[in-house]
Amino acid sequence: MAVISEELHKIKSFGSDRKSAVAEGDISQKEAELGFQLPAALRELYLCFHPDDPAFSEKGKLIPLEELRAYKRICWTDTEVTVLPFCRYERYGYGFEVSRHNKKAGGEDCITSEDPRMWGIYIEPETNKEKKHLNSRDIPCNEAVLSQWIVEWLGYQQTLAQPSVVAVNKDKAPDYWKKVREFFPDNFFDMSMEALAKRKRNFVVNCTEESPGIICGSILYSRMAYFGGISDKELEGIMKQMGFKYVWIKSQSGHPVYNAAPPQAPRERELLSIALVLQFLCDFAGIEGRGAREESLNRAETRLGNPLPLPLAEFYRCLPGRFYASYNVLRPLSGLKPTKDGRLNFLEENQAVYHWAAELNSPFLYRRANNGGAGWSEYGILDGFLAAEFLWALACDEELGLVLWEFPDFEPEMLQQGGKLKAYLSPIAGITEQIAAGNTRKLYQAMEGQAVGLYDSEERTFWFVTRDEAAQERLEKMLGFSSED
Repeated sequence: MAVISEELHKIKSFGSDRKSAVAEGDISQKEAELGFQLPAALRELYLCFHPDDPAFSEKGKLIPLEELRAYKRICWTDTEVTVLPFCRYERYGYGFEVSRHNKKAGGEDCITSEDPRMWGIYIEPETNKEKKHLNSRDIPCNEAVLSQWIVEWLGYQQTLAQPSVVAVNKDKAPDYWKKVREFFPDNFFDMSMEALAKRKRNFVVNCTEESPGIICGSILYSRMAYFGGISDKELEGIMKQMGFKYVWIKSQSGHPVYNAAPPQAPRERELLSIALVLQFLCDFAGIEGRGAREESLNRAETRLGNPLPLPLAEFYRCLPGRFYASYNVLRPLSGLKPTKDGRLNFLEENQAVYHWAAELNSPFLYRRANNGGAGWSEYGILDGFLAAEFLWALACDEELGLVLWEFPDFEPEMLQQGGKLKAYLSPIAGITEQIAAGNTRKLYQAMEGQAVGLYDSEERTFWFVTRDEAAQERLEKMLGFSSED
């Protein structure tokens, strides 16, 4: 009995007609090698899609049938879970639970469900922590079952693989969910929206009913939603009807593409100390700024065979461990080690879109997209990047209670002489102008240090951070906003 075959073929109709090279006999042979049967939903996936289908060219890869292998991970302290990943995103994999073994009870309890739960694990772990990692409670596999996860994930992949793609900020789009339900009534599932709403979801994927179809998809926790179609014209038309502001991710008609590549490579320059900037930010946020101890830094540098770049060492000295994952995810000193290409991968973007790395004896910051094939590109200079990153780590911590405000209708001209913001802003510690050279972000202070500003030239946004609501109100009044705005 088919489980998701109809849904898979419908998703496939939005993309390539490349046929799968897998036959029933190949699956039976793999099952004999593994020692257990594959669930029906996974069998249908391999019979429908080829691993080289363009749907898997974006943020996830289908692991070829012949490469499937099981991994064992510890769940809690006394239970060993066997997981079979079939999808991977760079070094990370998603798969279903095959069996579990309780060390105290003995024996192995094989999972008999045809629709087992999903787990996320590192397929190529680089640290001891990654070797032990096992997750089923966070999106994109939060309490998911195999069949529904495959349909959601594959629909999302197919959205990103369309020839034309735009992105919409869900938080800023008026009546976003209401309009998506109106314009995109099909959800790929053979059930009503009401019934689907009662299920745990990780991706939200919908499509139009008419041809040529347009498909939209997003990861549930992400602010960004993507809309894909066969041409720019269809996408422009439906965006106009929905009244959404959007940016182009892929364009066939020459529209400017958002963030298609890193900004222009920065010019090499001498690194500057950011200790005074970090101390200012610690004082502003009301924290002591006690981060890594000197002995920890010394051990890391001895292990690496070179001193850390000065701003990176200062960053670790000042940032307390509780902020290592408040926004982006910072690797602890004990987890720092050069990658095969010689970079020091120290930071992961909060939605796992990018990694950032340093290089010993170099001022450059490098960025790499998690698309499975991209290499490192020079993205900025360490000092200015780390100063801005320090602010984000503090501003996004809920316990500190700082107020984060995106300045409305911002234009870069506002920072130029005579612009609306220019007169109210000044450098921090006298150096944030210098360390902004070669970087996409620049820090300012305002109201005699009661507010901090952050300009992002890549995103074309300006953010203010204030200590509390009272300071925020004073800032808005100073900038000419009434309490009703």
